Amino acid sequence: MSAADSTTPSGGRLGRAWDRLSPVRERVRKRFAVDTRSLAAVRIALALVILLDLLHRSQDLALFYTDAGVYPVAAYEATYGQYTGVSIHALSGDLWFQAVLFVVAGAFAVAFLLGYRTRLVGFVSLLLLFSLQARNPAVLNGGDRLFRVLLAVALVTPLGERWSIDALRRGSARERVASFGTAALLVQPVVVFTANAILKHAGQEWYAGDGLAIALHNDVMTTALGKVVVDFPTLLTLLNYGWVVLLSGSTLFLLGTVGRARMLAAFTYTSAFVGMLLTMAVGLFPLLLMTAMLPYLPDLFWDELAGRVPSAWHDRVPSPEAAAAALGPLGRPPIERRILDPDREGWYGEASDYAVAYARSLLTVLGFCVLVWILVFSASSVSGQDVPEQIDYEHLDQQKWGLYAPDPTESYSWYPSRAYLANGSMANAFGGGELTFDRPPNPAAEYPNFRHRKFMSAVNQAGPDGIIAESYADWVCERAAAVHEEPVKRVTVYRVYQLSPIDGEYEDPGRQIVIERDCSAA
Repeated sequence: MSAADSTTPSGGRLGRAWDRLSPVRERVRKRFAVDTRSLAAVRIALALVILLDLLHRSQDLALFYTDAGVYPVAAYEATYGQYTGVSIHALSGDLWFQAVLFVVAGAFAVAFLLGYRTRLVGFVSLLLLFSLQARNPAVLNGGDRLFRVLLAVALVTPLGERWSIDALRRGSARERVASFGTAALLVQPVVVFTANAILKHAGQEWYAGDGLAIALHNDVMTTALGKVVVDFPTLLTLLNYGWVVLLSGSTLFLLGTVGRARMLAAFTYTSAFVGMLLTMAVGLFPLLLMTAMLPYLPDLFWDELAGRVPSAWHDRVPSPEAAAAALGPLGRPPIERRILDPDREGWYGEASDYAVAYARSLLTVLGFCVLVWILVFSASSVSGQDVPEQIDYEHLDQQKWGLYAPDPTESYSWYPSRAYLANGSMANAFGGGELTFDRPPNPAAEYPNFRHRKFMSAVNQAGPDGIIAESYADWVCERAAAVHEEPVKRVTVYRVYQLSPIDGEYEDPGRQIVIERDCSAA
């Protein structure tokens, strides 16, 4: 028997086995295929969140990102070692420098929204986002982590395939895409939910039905609507268990469904995130979770939505050719497509085909690596097992999803400051008369926004001798002197903490000194 004859039966058996697995392969592919309109919606949503984040942070541009604020470059260099040296924003502590970077990031976000050089501008946006977050990690929460992770994962999918300048320049678009990249994009939110459910199981309150009630009794993190909802304990218990079911069953509800059932699941999860947005001040988290649901919207959703658009609007939409012509030079095919012209003959055409095939293969490998990264690091986070030493790198360790887990905190804090003036009097460092430690009518108003709350938590955790605490105290000295128009000898920053009363009356708040600072040292 020849060598060829000896391999034929084996090859035939493998081929027949592969064919028999065709129904299974088709089911798997169907569950990880994404409508390219959904990918376009993800791109637009991420770009809008970038712009919203920049706008929100710009309100505290000087305070959190310059040397004149509470976190100068010197503090950045001395804290959070994993971020040292990785922030472009830390190259200067001047206000103008930060303002320029904010404008540049906004310009790239607009280009990302429009789908111009989508993957390139998206990658630059990711770098600028990470640089901005690294400049002041003390103001970050879990939503910021999800932001950079979701943007990084989304970039291994063809976000510019539809509704983009890139699509107009290319002149063609796929309707659906199934790849390791789309699998990673679909798996990422499921990992977030499943990991959070496992971490909550380590506590007692969520699976006892009390977790949501405790969370919503945290007055500094609850909105006006949230304060109304807490008056309905039965509703809170039902919503608590509903949330636990959604977290625990996300693999079944999201990955185990297709078509209309998947669309219904996506809407159900999105409604929960809308509720979170309206009742809790947790930053960008609910917006990003809603964005993560967009890939689950099937083609029937977009077809139905398109069918509801008035025909008069359709008539106003220019044809792809007219739109590309209106773009002028931007409407020309990308330079790499002109260089790698597949219609060229001879060795150049072969080299072009090889370059295109190599790039596609590289993107497939990258998507596979991203999927493995999600699964390995999330499993490590919930199991407590270390990842292999070869990949145990702190910047890769991003799959930790412990929002309100294992149990929500049963108290909240605020941080008043007292100034001792040169004339011998004492006053509230920020004005408004003598300092009091009574529970304020609206504790949430003690913080302009959630980033202030996170920063003050970092000040408290740093301890009185930590550079974050010292930098903040120096800023309080300067602020108090400006407010009272009087030299300030020293300041004291207090932490006032209040137990959340699930049942009964509020107890008297407790207090402790966080920092005592001689302003002459500032």
